[in-house]
Amino acid sequence: MSLHQQRDHFVQHDLWTVAEGPDASFERTKRSATPREFKQRVSWKKDPMLTLSKTEAPCAPTAVVSACRDVRAYAGQDVRGAARVAFERWPELRAAAPRACAYVFISNLPHLAEAYGQDFASAASLEVQRRLCAHFITSAAHDMARLRDDCFLLWANDAFVCGASNIRELPQAVRSASQPIETLLAVLGAEPVRAMGILALVQLHADWIEMRAPGQIGTSEIELALWTAQPFPDSRESRADGWCQRYRADMDVALRVSEALRTEALSFAWQPVVHAGSNPGTLYHAGRVRLPASRSEPALLAQEVFLPCLQRLGLARAFDRIAVRQALAALRRQHAMHIGVGICAQSVRLDHWWASLCAALDEEPSLASRLVIEIVGSATLAEHEAARDFCVQMQLRGCRIGLRDIGGGNDNLAALQSCGPDIVKLDASLLRRARGGAFGVECLRGMISLCTHVAAQVAVDGIEREEDMHIASRVGAQWLQGYGVRATEAAGARATADADAHDGSSGATSGAACVDPLAGCL
Repeated sequence: MSLHQQRDHFVQHDLWTVAEGPDASFERTKRSATPREFKQRVSWKKDPMLTLSKTEAPCAPTAVVSACRDVRAYAGQDVRGAARVAFERWPELRAAAPRACAYVFISNLPHLAEAYGQDFASAASLEVQRRLCAHFITSAAHDMARLRDDCFLLWANDAFVCGASNIRELPQAVRSASQPIETLLAVLGAEPVRAMGILALVQLHADWIEMRAPGQIGTSEIELALWTAQPFPDSRESRADGWCQRYRADMDVALRVSEALRTEALSFAWQPVVHAGSNPGTLYHAGRVRLPASRSEPALLAQEVFLPCLQRLGLARAFDRIAVRQALAALRRQHAMHIGVGICAQSVRLDHWWASLCAALDEEPSLASRLVIEIVGSATLAEHEAARDFCVQMQLRGCRIGLRDIGGGNDNLAALQSCGPDIVKLDASLLRRARGGAFGVECLRGMISLCTHVAAQVAVDGIEREEDMHIASRVGAQWLQGYGVRATEAAGARATADADAHDGSSGATSGAACVDPLAGCL
């Protein structure tokens, strides 16, 4: 739209709004002028007092209309005069215009109050405010507002740069997945809150919102911001007897995960997904995250143990983000490897948590082509449309999508359709059942047949011994994964090396194939 067209649109639409007022009590039929004649009377293009610069023109109409209601009475008699007054006050109105703003909502503050007491919840709120002041504002009076204990507003400033003066100027892609919001969430939630001898993590929700400056927002705007910031409650959450004890136990596990993330002490157990036939090809290496032993917890903690705790607390997003980032680091070090990393169902949505991932995949398409994103717990997918959008965007960037543990019970068949996976990995329980007799074998065969209509590749997980490989091959499995696969692969490599040595050739190349190619990467 040209500058003149913007002016004409303002005269036709926005000045009528100024004259009528928010209650629309002014009746156009009482005036003899039509909007077209009204535009001609104003003589917009000929009046030098109504001239705007090209940079101010796009945002001037909204600011003038919203901030010039005090000239309504004057406008009813002389609209041209009202417009002149409004634009004479343009610097003042520009300062009062809505600014790009982010809200930060502490979603689990009521849970913290119930599990640890109201005093601790109040201390957690103050700690989030302190972190905001320490990292993201230059002036507490102009850049931040505390609407309630669980909700803060943070306006764009030199310490929190969003790249636009208001939300409308942000591209849609930036609004839905922006690195400033990702950084905000990561920094505020990186460390647990410590107060009264208690440690706990806060669950944060943040997004963009357009608000006027802190001293100018009214009650209705505050209520709207609070309504916008509060996420929808989880209908599956239950408060059975012993809820507080379970919440505190889950939080203890989450604190151990948080400590491992901060100290970069996570370890990965890698399992190859190999071809079931005579071709010894490897589809990719699937990674399972483990927590290291500590003084208080001498045993390793597997992902299958701690991930459900994080999901119940709503804290799995930060963990999945770091796990994927470390998988990308491994891909950068191992240029020929294809690896898979699991994320939970809560993370299968394209939002601010994945802004840096999207940027990395766009900048380095060679990483995307070697990355498999495995969705764990697809039965708990709540928003299938959001899941579909996430999977489509990852696939468009070159990643492959895998669904894990299918057929293990409580499966959500709609997830198979929504995610459109490239790889389906069957739950290990199907193979264990197949060891027991013909019925189990037919169940495994049927699941493989069903999944081949959904995904191009189907893998059977849970291979522990040679008998499992024979069962899987007999029912038509394409790919195999399990602790027994690595042993079989290594034995095959040693056999090949022995044969080569007997023939007088070197077996160094074949022997090297059994070494974990990702050992020490993470």
